[in-house]
Amino acid sequence: MPATPHPDPALLTSLQDSRSRWRALALLEATLVFELDPGGRISFLAPDEVLGQDSAALLGQPAEALLGIAPDCIEQRGVRAWARWSDGTACCLEITATPLPQGGLRGVARDVTAAEREAEIAARALRRATTLGRLLRLGTRQRGAEAGAASALAAMLGALPAALPALGVALLRPCAEGWLTLAGSHPPNPASDPRHALAQSSMGIALFAWRDADAPPFEREEHDLLAALAMPAAALEAEATRQATLDAAARRDSLTGLLNRFGFEQSLTARLAGRATGCLVFTDLDGLKVLNDQHGHEAGDAALRCMANRLRALAGPADLAARLGGDEFCLWLDGHTMPTAAAHVATLGTPGPLPDLPQFGPAALRASVGLVDRREGEAMAALVARADAAMYVVKRRNREARAA
Repeated sequence: MPATPHPDPALLTSLQDSRSRWRALALLEATLVFELDPGGRISFLAPDEVLGQDSAALLGQPAEALLGIAPDCIEQRGVRAWARWSDGTACCLEITATPLPQGGLRGVARDVTAAEREAEIAARALRRATTLGRLLRLGTRQRGAEAGAASALAAMLGALPAALPALGVALLRPCAEGWLTLAGSHPPNPASDPRHALAQSSMGIALFAWRDADAPPFEREEHDLLAALAMPAAALEAEATRQATLDAAARRDSLTGLLNRFGFEQSLTARLAGRATGCLVFTDLDGLKVLNDQHGHEAGDAALRCMANRLRALAGPADLAARLGGDEFCLWLDGHTMPTAAAHVATLGTPGPLPDLPQFGPAALRASVGLVDRREGEAMAALVARADAAMYVVKRRNREARAA
């Protein structure tokens, strides 16, 4: 039986010296160096302690135990894998390996956790900026298209749940009872829940988002996005409130509080475009000039307010009451027919005193009332003109009756 040849001591020394030099050189740039056998187990590892673990104790262990990645997933250069320190802290390793002639791999790994974290922070910031910019542009486009801060705010809040993602988003204002919903979905009660996210602006108004009970908690990036949008949303809400106040002032008569001509025509045109049916009442005060001449404009204003109160008392939720100007008033009775409308306004023009100024007589307030029903497809201008003409017929009859 032939004797087993002994390894050449000089060759063995040379190989050990070569590995030692490779180990020393590799560790100048790398966190660790390793070799894996053909079965994917660790056959060599340096330095003596790797990621808080004793290198000798890891010999013979599968590569995944240390590197967090299977050998067949390791490319020749630059693959990244998440490993863990002995205390469980995550660590990102950038691995470069080369195959060994007898099978297995030899490679180095570098700890790039800090760089990976910085890259992730930068990526999150970019995603947040991109999402924020998209939502703000959406609000700007909507505002430009419809010339309203309310529509811009609605567009922003409508798109935000999908961007987070969230079950719903609402704009809230603190109040004595807790929170008042200004816009958005109807929210649950904001509570200390990881599936709730609340970002309050310097104006006090807050953006609130929520998820289902089985959804993951909101991440820091999502909290940051809400915080970045809280102030623009609060500013849009304030602008929407201002616009609504101005719009209401532009549509209302300052003396009576009823719709003015502009507000009435705008509202009635919208109703008629929807094929509404109903009747239009047109009324004009009788003797207002005499009342003003004899008792002053205080009496005239009181008469106008009194007629406005009569109309307000007759108007239902779907009706429209307005002072068109001077002593002319209109009342749209939605859904009424001529018989029901006539019964409804039968006493509208009845002479009576001014409640606040009874000294001006029992018939200080008198009016002539015209009533027409809307014809199919009739436009607003034609309808008002017919009601006006019907009122003048009644006014002429009233004048003739008083003269007789």
